[in-house]
Amino acid sequence: MFLNRKPLLRLNWHYDEKSIFVGCTDGSVKSFDVESGVSEIIGHHEGPVKGVHWLEAQNALLTLSFDHTLRFWDPRQAKHIAGFQLHYKPLCSDVNNSCLVVGMSEAKLLLIPLGQLVRGIDSLFYMDAALSAKSQLTSIKFSSGMEGIITGGHDGRSNLSKVQDNPASNTLSYKLSNLMTWKAPRDGREHEPIYPINSLGFHPKLQTNFAYTTSGDGKMHFWDTKKKAQIAEFDFKGNPVTKAEIDPTGKFLAYALGYDWARGIQGYQSHPSKVCVHVMEDKELEYQYQGNQNYPLKY
Repeated sequence: MFLNRKPLLRLNWHYDEKSIFVGCTDGSVKSFDVESGVSEIIGHHEGPVKGVHWLEAQNALLTLSFDHTLRFWDPRQAKHIAGFQLHYKPLCSDVNNSCLVVGMSEAKLLLIPLGQLVRGIDSLFYMDAALSAKSQLTSIKFSSGMEGIITGGHDGRSNLSKVQDNPASNTLSYKLSNLMTWKAPRDGREHEPIYPINSLGFHPKLQTNFAYTTSGDGKMHFWDTKKKAQIAEFDFKGNPVTKAEIDPTGKFLAYALGYDWARGIQGYQSHPSKVCVHVMEDKELEYQYQGNQNYPLKY
């Protein structure tokens, strides 16, 4: 266990799994050595750090901050080795083997191949997310390769879009083709609260056909994006699901319950934090994929 004086917003493992990189609310970027327990400050932003990604091929750490900057760090140095000034505030981000995507304020997206980003480019190309500008982005994830991007917003909506090259542009740019936009079912109550999408992703084996979203209303939803239909809904009795991730083998579903501030100060300390792991058996996945509504998720 590592103690830190400031709250941590994001973390990411080094490729060798011996170090953890974290971004803090005070703008500091730190590394924690798992074996020795030693921590050190790699660098510093002028605002809270909202994105942290270790890039193995580039042997560098990429960070994104509310100070509207994107920076690269060499853990062996005390200053950033490259950086960009962003036009919008970065709110969520994801990387795959070849590309970075950033969800930003005003529902803007930034999509850049890592090779181009490290070598340096003259300008950054921003796109409009499929969700409207009134839907502040809260989470974003790549599907396999660069085929698709799933985004979630503070208004409970999610979108899946296909990434395509933009032949009409002479610069490095892309365009998005909307495949599906959906929101969690409501119970029909008048003035029913709207809760944010806190986490989302794809099953590593089924990928673009099998997506999941979690939200502040205490529910986790699984979707068949090919059929554009919800597969199942799991209710955690009003405890917000703040994060969920399926491991690369597709066997383990890890998720966190706790307060996400969607209800404001009134909900403070009303939902204790809890980390859970569910073993996803093959037959359960098959039932899910066939649309079984009674999949018994245990927690």
